[in-house]
Amino acid sequence: MEEPPLPPSPPYKTYKVTASSISYTKTATTILSTYVFKPCISTPPNYILKDISFTAYPSQILAIVGPSGAGKSTLLDILAARTSPTNGTLLLNSSPLNSSSFRKLSAYVPQHDYCLPLLTVAETFAFSAHLLNPKSSDISTIVASLLDELGLTHLADTRLTHGLSGGERRRVSIGLSLLHDPAVLLLDEPTSGLDSGSALNVMQTLRSITDSRHRTVVLSIHQPSFKILSTIDQILLLAKGTVVHHGTLSSLQEFLLSCGFTVPPQLNALEYAMEILNQLQRNEPTITPQSLPPLPENPTSETKTKDKIRLSSYLIANTLVFLPYLLAIAIVYSVSVYFLVGLCPTIQAFTYFVLVIWVIILMANSFVLFLSSIAPNYIAGTSLVTALLAGFFLFSGYFISKESLPKFWLFMHYFSMYKYALDAFLINEYSCLLTRCLIWFDEKNRTCMVTGSDVLEKRGLHEMQRWINIYILIGFFVLYRVLWLIVLIRRISSSKK
Repeated sequence: MEEPPLPPSPPYKTYKVTASSISYTKTATTILSTYVFKPCISTPPNYILKDISFTAYPSQILAIVGPSGAGKSTLLDILAARTSPTNGTLLLNSSPLNSSSFRKLSAYVPQHDYCLPLLTVAETFAFSAHLLNPKSSDISTIVASLLDELGLTHLADTRLTHGLSGGERRRVSIGLSLLHDPAVLLLDEPTSGLDSGSALNVMQTLRSITDSRHRTVVLSIHQPSFKILSTIDQILLLAKGTVVHHGTLSSLQEFLLSCGFTVPPQLNALEYAMEILNQLQRNEPTITPQSLPPLPENPTSETKTKDKIRLSSYLIANTLVFLPYLLAIAIVYSVSVYFLVGLCPTIQAFTYFVLVIWVIILMANSFVLFLSSIAPNYIAGTSLVTALLAGFFLFSGYFISKESLPKFWLFMHYFSMYKYALDAFLINEYSCLLTRCLIWFDEKNRTCMVTGSDVLEKRGLHEMQRWINIYILIGFFVLYRVLWLIVLIRRISSSKK
């Protein structure tokens, strides 16, 4: 294929992206053997992509098209340097593509829109622009220019939660990726979930960006309409991870004729090719030896923020936002429970009770965040949280006393974060009942068997431990936040390799 000429004297450098013999395999193993045991028998690799070669040029839109399961999203992830290919090379202007450098000059727009819902369109662009360049004094000019380019000027003051159609929200996501003026724009299913009119508006916006900025645009799309095809320059048709055709729509029609297929007058060449591929897939067995996960993994929060803010900043902001919200929950719970149960009727005891509840909620929030960062999906995460919290409750000393525990389980008593919460509640309540008789041996003779002081003494508690327990609970809160941060850092570091 002859390379098209670059636009005359562009004001910025353009980039040609070339993929040469790209392959991506996944070994057919079960989840248990992947995480616990190594498979005993070597199985043949499962090719997700096999020997993919193509070139994406500046000022052109290359559409990766194919049936479901053809490997479109996987190929796009490899192009975006989010996944490393098993074999093959990627070239940028005929030079080997460096992943870290490529991320700086490219932008990836995921299939789902991730924007702050309470901001307006203009505020969304301004917020991201400030994150990218805090010292810039031209933020308002940049935002106004971007709104005009995307055709969103009339919606500048509209909040993202209401007033925007699906296509308009998708254009906002595209606009966010354009803020750092990427030379290469990669989009995963930009028309997915949109009606025909909204999908066409999105593609016309991309066509305008491609022509005006001379950018290299690569996108995946399931089955474009004829009008959408008019905005696309090159088609990469995939089936079962292999290239069926790479070229223009007219060259695809010639390819079909050479294979003995005549395109019906009511269909375009791509629609007819997709019908043929779908028919071939229906006629073949669909059973796979690979164990599939129960649910796809949701995008983690770090993937949305890693390119604009530091993880430490994200952790601090996340913590500060949750503090007052969880305090409100603690107050509502305490007011509804404390006086109903009839606990110690002093303002000091009630305030301390609210504080303990607040710290417990904060600690549990950190614990769940940490587990969610290591769990592959929310089902596994929910199971893990349930099992561990049940263990913590069991060893807290409420069900089984410390003296009744076997020595080899004693460490779990001290590792249980709820042990310290229970101790704090006991000190708070029975400090009000130090001299009050709780169980009478002989009520007539006023012989007391158990006082509040006896309860604390049997538990090994005293008033001086009141604040020590709070400090330990705060320590658990900080520990799980730090562990959460470490996991996120490791996940992002591994994704950049």
